[in-house]
Amino acid sequence: MQRQLSLSDSEDAISPIIGTVLILAIMVSITGTMLAWGIPQIQESEAYAIYTSAQNNFLNFDADLDQVIVQGEGSSRSSTVSFSAGTFVHRENLDEIRYYYETTSWSSFEILGVKNGATTFAIIDNKEVIDDFDITISYPNGTTLEVESSAFIASGFPALVYGTSATYTSTANDTVVGGFFIYGVDSLSYKYSSVSGVYKMRLFNGGIVTREPGGIFFVSSKPIIRSISTDDSYESLVLYQTDYNMTTGAKSLTGGNYNFEARNQGGKDSSFEVFNVRMGFSGDSSMALKNYYSTYWSFGPETYTISSTQSTAAANMGFEEDIFYNQDTAFDFRILERTIHVTFNLR
Repeated sequence: MQRQLSLSDSEDAISPIIGTVLILAIMVSITGTMLAWGIPQIQESEAYAIYTSAQNNFLNFDADLDQVIVQGEGSSRSSTVSFSAGTFVHRENLDEIRYYYETTSWSSFEILGVKNGATTFAIIDNKEVIDDFDITISYPNGTTLEVESSAFIASGFPALVYGTSATYTSTANDTVVGGFFIYGVDSLSYKYSSVSGVYKMRLFNGGIVTREPGGIFFVSSKPIIRSISTDDSYESLVLYQTDYNMTTGAKSLTGGNYNFEARNQGGKDSSFEVFNVRMGFSGDSSMALKNYYSTYWSFGPETYTISSTQSTAAANMGFEEDIFYNQDTAFDFRILERTIHVTFNLR
C-alpha cells in the first residue's frame, strides 16, 4: 500500500510539469513564428506604403515636368515633392539611347558599333545599292568631321560622345540617305532600400521607369512622344530628349518636403523625312523602353549583324538587338532636345 501511494504521488507531480513545458513550447513557437513571419510582413507592408507614397508624389512631379518640356523655351513650373525615406539624386548619362533613321526607300542599312566612346563602326547597305559612304560627324562642341567608309568600316575620327550626330550619303552622289544620334539619358533618380529590397524610380524624357524588389524596370509613366497618324501609318513622329541641369540648389535629397522649380532652357530641333527609324538602348531601363515603344508605337524587335562573308572586321563587332519602325511612305521624324533646369529647396 505504501508503494502504491508513493507511485500515485509521483505521477501527480509530473503532469503539471509536462503541461507547463508544453505551454512554454507553444508560446515560444508562436513567438518565433511572429518574429520569423509576422514582423517581416509588417515591415514589407510599411516599406511598400513608403514607396507608394513617393511614387504618387513623383507621378505628380512628372506631370508638371511634362508641361514644362512641351510648352517651349522659357516655360516654368513650381510644385512640391514629398517622400519620407530614400534618396533622390540627379544622375547624368545614366542610360544611353541611339536613334538611327533612313531617308530613302531604296536602301537599308546594317550599322554596328555606334556608341559612346567608339572610334570605329560598321555600315553596310543590305540592298547593295551603296558600296561606300561619305559620313559627316557633328560633335556637341561644334566640331564637324568628314569620314569616308571603306570595306564597310568607318574609322579615323575622334571618339563619339553623347550629343554626337551623323549623316551619311552615297559616295556616288550627295543625297543624304540616313543618319544617327547618340544621347546620354539624364535622370532624376529615386532609390529606397528596405527589408523587401531596393525600390527605384527614374524620371527622364517626360516619363518614369520603375523597378520593385524581385522585378525588372517597367514604364510607370509614359515618356513623351507625339504623332499624327493616318490609317496604319504616321505622318509625323516626334520624340523629346531631355537633359537636366542642376547647377544651383540641392543635387542629392533625403526624405523630406521640397519645393521645386523647373524651367525649359530650350534646345535643338532636328527634323527629317524618313522611311525607317531604329532605336537602340543601353542600361538598366533598356527592356522597359523597348516594351513601351513596341506596345504603343508599333516598333518591332530586330537583330542587326553583318556576316563574315561580307566583312570579317564588321562581323567581329557582333550583333545588336534593337527595335525599329518603317513604312512605305515617308513621314516626318523629329527629335526635340530640351534642357530642363531644376532646383529643389526645403519647404
